[in-house]
Amino acid sequence: MAATGRTASFESAALAERVRDAAFVYAVAHADGDSLAAAGQLARACDALETPYQVSLVRSRSSARSRVASVAASDTALAVGVDAGEGAHPLDADGPSALAAYAVADRLATDATDPALAIAGAVSAGWTPQGDLLDAVSVTRRPGVGIPVADLADGLAHSTRLSGSFSGDEGMAGALLAELGLPAELDADAHRRLASRVALDVTDGAPASAVDALSGVLRPHVVDDASFETVEGCADVLDAVARTAPGVGAAFALGRGDRADVLDAWRDAANTVHAALAAAEPERYSGLVTVDAGDADPWLVARLARDFHSVEPAALALGDESASLATTDADARRVLAAVVGADHVGGRGDLAASTHLTDDLAETVRGEL
Repeated sequence: MAATGRTASFESAALAERVRDAAFVYAVAHADGDSLAAAGQLARACDALETPYQVSLVRSRSSARSRVASVAASDTALAVGVDAGEGAHPLDADGPSALAAYAVADRLATDATDPALAIAGAVSAGWTPQGDLLDAVSVTRRPGVGIPVADLADGLAHSTRLSGSFSGDEGMAGALLAELGLPAELDADAHRRLASRVALDVTDGAPASAVDALSGVLRPHVVDDASFETVEGCADVLDAVARTAPGVGAAFALGRGDRADVLDAWRDAANTVHAALAAAEPERYSGLVTVDAGDADPWLVARLARDFHSVEPAALALGDESASLATTDADARRVLAAVVGADHVGGRGDLAASTHLTDDLAETVRGEL
């Protein structure tokens, strides 16, 4: 579960009662995979209770508070993964929001919950699958690479959790696979060979952080009859669509979206991210690397830049309308809030985004690190 102990249990029970008694629920969630999965759990519970609801994804505290300000006093506003002010009831979470939301939804309508979605959302925030929740969907682990689709070339080329020679290029991914001569039906040995080859590719010339990033992709978890091939692949998709196609992502998290639409949005996001990294000419400072995100979402660019391209502990991706900072510690949100103001920031400790840009953003971020 999201947390253990008396306090966590009380918080889940209290929020569940607020939702149960609500005439209308308005959930404001931060635009990331964990918060998206959390909002999906709460919305599914509302469906089961026949309580009308609305879900909105936001990118900053000011946006969340603006949305909540428009909610009628008679309605119930929930804040997921973002500080939405006094007008909203927060989903308190010691860990991933998706797990905390699952605990609340489980109190309201057990049959309406989606433990696989909750686990994937939590994984997108860096959680390692563990605990009783895994028994609810019989999660197993196998060798290989955590991608969302059965087509290996497609999965490798469009993963936003890996950056290698094959990224953004299905032809290159296919060539890598051809070298391995894998059987049509992959056994454990074939999965291991694939994982080894991918690991060699993405760590060649990469910083030490690439090895740590790989640990969240290799030896993936699998859920029978799930929408995607692996939990890690689903987490990748959730994060990408939360950032770049929130309407498509929300529909899927609510159990109403089309899998093909979600995967198309994931591929589109991945293509722009990998194109941006391929074209980028990073600028290195002491403790920080900056990258032009181009047309891609800076959130996704910053994470890959930190993990596979930056020899410094922090990477700042600059877009036309927003910027994202990824750090190897839990300092990203604090740093951006200190530089541009907390109202303009959303995200978590190691990965955060700013909806406000300044001419000297890179310099001020470096000074704050």
